[in-house]
Amino acid sequence: MALIARIIGLSLLTGGLGAGLGFALFPEGPKWSIGSLLLACVGAIIGALAGTAREIVTASQQKPSI
Repeated sequence: MALIARIIGLSLLTGGLGAGLGFALFPEGPKWSIGSLLLACVGAIIGALAGTAREIVTASQQKPSI
């Protein structure tokens, strides 16, 4: 369960950063909501992929316990 929580947490973090970037790039008008939503979705997907890759690398570096 902690594994999934870490992946979802990183996904939410990068999604929030993407939304903030969208707000910074499109500060006014209707483009703000579309751009911010688009960057938040892309950020969340990238965060999920990065979190999964991080967990795979961490698991592969651990020695198996016998």
